[in-house]
Amino acid sequence: MKDDFKADALIFDVDGVLLDVSRSFPEVISRSVMTGWERYCGGTADRRGYDADIERILKRHGAFNDDYDIAWALLSIAASSGEKLLSRALPSGKRLLSEISDYKDSVPAWVASKYGSRIPRKEMRELCVSLYGTKGNGLHLLETPMLKKHWSRLGAPAGIYSGRDTMEWELAKESLGWEDFPDEFAVLADSGVTKPSPEGLEILCRRLGTSSPVFFGDTASDMQAAMAFGRGRFAAIGSLLQEAEYIYATTEEAVADVTPAD
Repeated sequence: MKDDFKADALIFDVDGVLLDVSRSFPEVISRSVMTGWERYCGGTADRRGYDADIERILKRHGAFNDDYDIAWALLSIAASSGEKLLSRALPSGKRLLSEISDYKDSVPAWVASKYGSRIPRKEMRELCVSLYGTKGNGLHLLETPMLKKHWSRLGAPAGIYSGRDTMEWELAKESLGWEDFPDEFAVLADSGVTKPSPEGLEILCRRLGTSSPVFFGDTASDMQAAMAFGRGRFAAIGSLLQEAEYIYATTEEAVADVTPAD
């Protein structure tokens, strides 16, 4: 960000920004879809339940920010195919784009209105939670930090705007070594404020006493929240958002570019 912009706060998404979750949440989605296919649809899970093409389409959409609802939505779409083999039931990229072209409202309302309630959302979410795990067990143990600095040494006040709930954020804090991060500076999904709404950024700036943050994110919902907020800058992490103005290969690089050196 080679201009006169001065960030007065650093606000982070968690997944794909503070933590590398490439071996956790995608695996949670895949396993839950495969299990759900056999449990609720009586089908044969002859392929993985999630892949990089599906992930890219949904993470670029903006609405699909909740990985557990992604699993439920994918299984609902697959169930509507009438097929018994998961390899034939899961949508191709082209079909998935067609399926979500009429998206409106919210993921739960859209899935229920378009595909009905054959796949129980509550049970699918519980399955995902059991796979992700709790302290000391589960796929979350495969997550690794993408930022090595402690939050208090970043050179500017820090905030969190994440689709994680409180339990998942507690696990993330442990992985990051940020157990002492102040709860009031984290806006999480179980607060009722979720991306792509800019409300989380507004709340954090108000609590931090700041107005021009950098928001570090990696998906369309992050960028849409930043654009709707209309102040500060958005730093895209990774390769998904090639249309972003500021793109960084790593979070370490992004933070170093917007904060003074130690």
